Amino acid sequence: MWSQTKLDISALFKVCQASLNATLESDVSYNCTTSEGSAGRGGLGPFGLLVLADASFSEQTPVYFYIAKNTDGTSRTYFCADESRSSTLSDVGKRVYGSTVPALHGEDYNMRLLVDHSIVESFAQGGRTVISSRVYPTKAIYKAAKVFLFNNATDISVKASLKIWKMGPAKFKHFPL
Repeated sequence: MWSQTKLDISALFKVCQASLNATLESDVSYNCTTSEGSAGRGGLGPFGLLVLADASFSEQTPVYFYIAKNTDGTSRTYFCADESRSSTLSDVGKRVYGSTVPALHGEDYNMRLLVDHSIVESFAQGGRTVISSRVYPTKAIYKAAKVFLFNNATDISVKASLKIWKMGPAKFKHFPL
C-alpha cells in the first residue's frame, strides 16, 4: 500500500520583491518559539507547507518561513516547525520552534522536507538551517495524510513550486557474519 506519509518534498517560494521592499517594518521582535505558530498572521509571514495534515485540518504539521524586517531595511528570516496541532493526542509534546536562517538579499526561499510517518526532517536554504520534528498523528496517517501550501502573510504575495516524490520502503541486504 502506497503511503502519503513517506515523502520527499522540494519547495521553492518566490516572494514579490516590490512588496517586500515597500514594507518598512514588520515583526521586528519575532521569534518562532514565542509566536502564535503558523496560525498567526503577519505582514511578511508565515508561508510554507502543511504536512501530515488530515482533510479537516484537525491534525497538521506546518513547516514555514517568517520574515522580520527592521526600519533600516535589514531583515531576518526564520525557519520554523509548528507541532501545536500535529496530533489529537493530549499526552505528547507540541511546541513551535525554529531559528533564523541565512537568506541572501533577493534570494528565493527553499525547503526540502523528508516525511516518514511520524518524523519530519526539514532543511531550509540548502541546509543552512535544519529542523527535526517527531510528531504523533492519529488521523493524518497513510492515505489520509495530505500536503498543503499556505500563505498567512498579509503584505506580500508568494509564488510556490513543489516537487514531491514518494519514498519506498528501506531495502536491507543481510551479510553473513
